[in-house]
Amino acid sequence: MSLKKPLSISNQLDLLHARGMIIDDFTKAHTFLECNHYYRLNIYFHKFMDSPDHFKDGIQFSQIISVYENDRWLRNKILSILERIEIETRTRISYHLALTYGSSALYDNSNFKDNGKYNEFLQKFNQEITHNRQDPVVIHHQHKYGGQFRVWVAIEYLSFNTLSKLYTNLLEPDKKVIAKGFYKTNDHLLGQWLHTLSILRNICAHYGYLFRREFSIRPVIPKIFKWKPSQNSKLFALFLVLRRLSDPNIWKSFNQEILAAERTREGFDLTDYGFPRDWHSYLC
Repeated sequence: MSLKKPLSISNQLDLLHARGMIIDDFTKAHTFLECNHYYRLNIYFHKFMDSPDHFKDGIQFSQIISVYENDRWLRNKILSILERIEIETRTRISYHLALTYGSSALYDNSNFKDNGKYNEFLQKFNQEITHNRQDPVVIHHQHKYGGQFRVWVAIEYLSFNTLSKLYTNLLEPDKKVIAKGFYKTNDHLLGQWLHTLSILRNICAHYGYLFRREFSIRPVIPKIFKWKPSQNSKLFALFLVLRRLSDPNIWKSFNQEILAAERTREGFDLTDYGFPRDWHSYLC
């Protein structure tokens, strides 16, 4: 089977028009496609189609631009909240492990539940060190400590996803201390939440779409959240978790920005992200 032939931007717009889209400002649309290629926008196009090759009546290219820019704005705001949660989690885990098991805590498999998962973690960590072999910190540890990394140093080289897996594989008493002592929750919830947030973080960091997205890995929503969803596969469910793990003052500021955006950003409808109409009563 031969690959599809490339289209010029003008031909891309002709194709969209043939499929029923209104090109309400050709120059603006052309400029936008020069900076944001067609394939990246394809997922947004399909959110406004009633069949694989036809747009719903009245859909304009300017709507796609608004939705795309709103997604960009929201991703950046979410990353600012996730950054704090991720760094705090790194700090809490490394602090507990260092004081409980010493600086070489990550090199003793008896500190972990599952030896197979521990070996997978160690392999991931070694890959990160190899990837960062020109880093002055890595070079220093290679020369001075024979490639051994103190736990508070090593943890800075883990991805959020690997960090969440590290936490899940800790011994139960250690997980409970971290979850209860620092986050006032149980270890099962914290482990599951960190996993779902690591997926959200990767989507945002790699410019993935959030608009009308169905998340395959869904956060567990406990009764204390006082929200009874028919489904929790949309972004709103993850916002409940973000709220629970965020500093209250930081969250208040973030929440106000979301509220202001709902009122002022063109085409920014939070129902497209799974938010109920009374969402602020759950997130404030």
